[in-house]
Amino acid sequence: MNRESLKIRSILLVVLLVLVMAIGIGRLYSLQVVHGEEYLRQSESKLTRSVTLSAPRGEILDRNGRTMVSNRTSFMIEFDAVSWRKVESGTRAELIWELIALCNANGQKHIDTLPVSDTVPFTYTYVKDGGTEAEGNLSAYIKKRKYDAEISADDLISNMAERYEVPETYTKEQVRAIVGVRYEMEIRQFSTTVPFLFAEDIDVSLVTKIQERNRLFSCVRITVEPIRQYQTRYAAHLLGRVGNIYAEEYDELKEKGYTRNDQIGKDGMERILEDWLRGMDGTQTIETTTGGRITNVVSEVAPISGKECTLTIDVAVQEAAEKALAEIIPKLRREGQTNPRWGGNNAKGGAVVAIDVKTGGVLAMASNPTYDLTKFTENYNAMLEDPLKPMVNRAIAAYFPPGSTFKPVTALAALEAGTITPYTAIVDKGIYTYYKGYQPRCDIYKTYGKTHGSVNVSDSLKVSCNYFFYDVGRIVGINAITETAEKFGFGVKTELGLPGELSGQVAGYETRKKAGGIWYDGDTLGAAIGQSDTLVTPLQLANYTAMLATRGVQYKPYLLESVRDADTNDILYTATPEVAREATYKESYWDAVLGGMYRAAHEPDGTAYSKFKDYPIKIGAKTGSAQAPGGSHALFIAFAPFDDPEIAVAVVVENGGQGSRVTEVAKQVFDAYFFDKSNQSLTQDENLLVQ
Repeated sequence: MNRESLKIRSILLVVLLVLVMAIGIGRLYSLQVVHGEEYLRQSESKLTRSVTLSAPRGEILDRNGRTMVSNRTSFMIEFDAVSWRKVESGTRAELIWELIALCNANGQKHIDTLPVSDTVPFTYTYVKDGGTEAEGNLSAYIKKRKYDAEISADDLISNMAERYEVPETYTKEQVRAIVGVRYEMEIRQFSTTVPFLFAEDIDVSLVTKIQERNRLFSCVRITVEPIRQYQTRYAAHLLGRVGNIYAEEYDELKEKGYTRNDQIGKDGMERILEDWLRGMDGTQTIETTTGGRITNVVSEVAPISGKECTLTIDVAVQEAAEKALAEIIPKLRREGQTNPRWGGNNAKGGAVVAIDVKTGGVLAMASNPTYDLTKFTENYNAMLEDPLKPMVNRAIAAYFPPGSTFKPVTALAALEAGTITPYTAIVDKGIYTYYKGYQPRCDIYKTYGKTHGSVNVSDSLKVSCNYFFYDVGRIVGINAITETAEKFGFGVKTELGLPGELSGQVAGYETRKKAGGIWYDGDTLGAAIGQSDTLVTPLQLANYTAMLATRGVQYKPYLLESVRDADTNDILYTATPEVAREATYKESYWDAVLGGMYRAAHEPDGTAYSKFKDYPIKIGAKTGSAQAPGGSHALFIAFAPFDDPEIAVAVVVENGGQGSRVTEVAKQVFDAYFFDKSNQSLTQDENLLVQ
């Protein structure tokens, strides 16, 4: 190739390169200068992301259709992981503190479950080895970070401040607040798929202030979520609550589509009905500006609400039961102090259960002391340390000797065995002297130095004569009593479904043997009057009363009446009453026992006569006083109407003294059931909200 040809080719190559560069520069000029603002606007509106549309939980209604639990829409503050990663690590503490300060200035609390006090000297706020979520989460965090298991709260905060690069310019209290948020991000597994929930149920004014500072809070999003709203201050133990998923729960729940930020039913019906109440979240694909402003909704899959669940509970009856319990306990304490013979000066808590005799549906289940669902989290530690244990549902998770409410069992055992007839009379001599080493006294003899004289089975139930049942129990024997008690469901769980239900136990050879003891013949005297080793829950006691009312048919108690799809109005489930057990006795035996219970309420000298002598509805009733440390428990069972029973009620007050002193509680329950039908309005407070 000659020189001239090479020169021409070189010139052409240079021209070509200059031309390409000119075109590139021209294109860049067009993009950045001529059309720069236009393309910038387009780029800012083309950030696409997918957001979750939370599904509201299903509502919970009472048997009459009154709403007990619903939802309302509220604003939430969330952090977006993609935008959060763009925030320089050195400025993250500043962003968090500014957001905390803004919330504080508006009286808004943010979510902070780090169990360390807010002020110095720092201390742990959980009850050690209490098995709480807070303790479990912190233990897992400390282990993961390889901190000393016994690290002090002060040292923990210092280590966390170093890890999260919190500048020393902040006060110790500010540092504690900042690391609390970073801690929450970690335990909630903050990621691109799981946004971090910073605060919930915020007001509109705070929303506006955050949006006005959207450049500072570039990673913060305001979302709209449904929040649980409790329409009644009652039935806390029964309804339960919702809460964040525990770390140990998540491994199982994530397989069902839950995220770490989801809330689930933690106890009560919220937990039992989780599969019904839980909705199906929707999704929305949106285009936003870099500042977070939504410019377009690309697509949307609407959320599906949870199902509407109707309970067997009657809110009016539930309210009456809780109010009556709350009134009677301090009253018993006051009166017991002025009249020691009545007892009750040490009355503590109690429970009331009301059951639909014809189906087994639970009409009311009250436990005292109770708690406020709307303040569960803030009051948790105080409740955990309260010696009266307000979080325990005494209706199912506490048991008591049944005392004289058990006497119908002994009567039926003796009648069935032929030990007595309905007309057999025994003379009450005050002191039962059959055994030389153990000679118990009839209560009327201990109190007044008198006896009941000659009484038959109906008489003895009317006046609650211990002497009669000592003799009958001794003759019929413990095996017959044990077998009869088991026929009425004592000693086994009712399988209601609520967490924590106890089975109780029935006195007898086997029970004593399991406890490492020996059964002596004299022990049968106590067992015959509901003492000794027999222990029952208030729910079992109510179910037993219902079985007496039906003359031998006991239904399995239940709480869920029906489930409805609120969107389609389709009924998805309807409860069918289920017979749990039956006991067959001669009508004359039932007449003798139930007749005694009728006379206890409606004849002079009857143990419940003072409260029900003028009651317009005839009832069957039995009082009971069961000896216990701290003073006798007060018990009362009743059903009504006597001739065509609809409702059975059991009342128990711990250390409440004489059973006749708590008859007022059952009366108020009956009043609500029979006479308050015209007043079906639900007690409501405007701001009863639970997250």
